Amino acid sequence: MKFINPTSKGMTVMKISTLAAAVAVALAATACGKSDTQPKIVATGDVIATVNGKPISKASFDILAEEVNERRGENKIPDDKIVDELIKRELLSQDLVTSDAIKDQKLAAKIENAERMLLSQAAAEVFIESATVSDEDLKKEYDERVGPMQKTEFRARHILVDSEAEAKDLIAKLAKGEKFEALAKKFSKDPGSKDKGGELGWFNPQQMVEPFSNAVVALKNGETTQTPVQSQFGWHIITREESRDQAPPPFDAVKDQLKSMVQTKKLQDKISALQAKAKIDRKAPAAAPAAAPAKDAAPAPAAAPAAPKP
Repeated sequence: MKFINPTSKGMTVMKISTLAAAVAVALAATACGKSDTQPKIVATGDVIATVNGKPISKASFDILAEEVNERRGENKIPDDKIVDELIKRELLSQDLVTSDAIKDQKLAAKIENAERMLLSQAAAEVFIESATVSDEDLKKEYDERVGPMQKTEFRARHILVDSEAEAKDLIAKLAKGEKFEALAKKFSKDPGSKDKGGELGWFNPQQMVEPFSNAVVALKNGETTQTPVQSQFGWHIITREESRDQAPPPFDAVKDQLKSMVQTKKLQDKISALQAKAKIDRKAPAAAPAAAPAKDAAPAPAAAPAAPKP
C-alpha cells in the first residue's frame, strides 16, 4: 500500500446537462419572482414533443440520450423511452410551477442554488473551451510545476503498527539483531507490503504523506528510523534501502495535464476579475434562534458537597 498524499490542487470542470440547466432556470424564475424581461435559457431548433404547448427540443433529447447511454455502454435505451422521460420531467415541472408548493421559500432557495450551480458550471465549461493556451503558457507551467519537484526517488521498507509503544518495541528488536523483513511479515498492518517484508518499491517523496516522506529523506541509505514515525495511518518503522536520481517527465508526456492546469488558472483569473468589478454586498447569515428551555424542565441538581479531608 502506498501512502498517497490525498491533497490535490487540480479542479475538474463538470460536464453540463443543458436540459437540467434549462429546467432549473425556468423553475427558479417562477419560484423567486424574477422579471419576465430577464433572458431565459431556451433550446431552439427541431422539436420532438410538445407538452401543454411547451416544446421539448431535439437538442434536449440528444443531450439526455448521450448522458444516459454513456453510462449504460452497449445496453442503449430506446429513443422512445428517452422521449417518455423528457415528457415526464416536463409534466412534473409544469405541475410544480402551477402548485402552491412553489411558494415555499425553502424550495425556492433549493431551486435557486441549483440554477446558480448549473449556470456557473456551464460558464466555466464555456470559458475553458474558448480560453487560448499558448506553448509559452505550457512551458512556463512546466517549469513551475516540474522545477520544484523532488528529483530523487527512494526505495524503502516499513512496518506499520497501531501504537507508538508497539513501534518502539519493534525498534528494540531490530537493535538486538532481528530481521526487518521477518518483523514486517509478522507485525505490519499494511496489507500491500506486509507479505513482501515491508517492501514499498521505488517512489517519489511527493507520493507519500509528509511525515513518512520527510523521514525517508532524512535517512541515509541503509539506515532505519530510531524513533517511530506517526502518520494518519499509524506508526511506522522505516528503512531506506536505496536512492537514485529521477529524470523529470518530458514536456510532451505531460502536455495535456499542463493544459488543464493553465486553463484552470485562467478561469481563476477570470473569476477574480469578475469579483474586482462586481458590486458585492456581503451580509452575515442570521444566526438560528436558540432553542427555548422546556417549561416544565426540572431544575439541575445541586453539586454534591466536597468530601471532607481526613
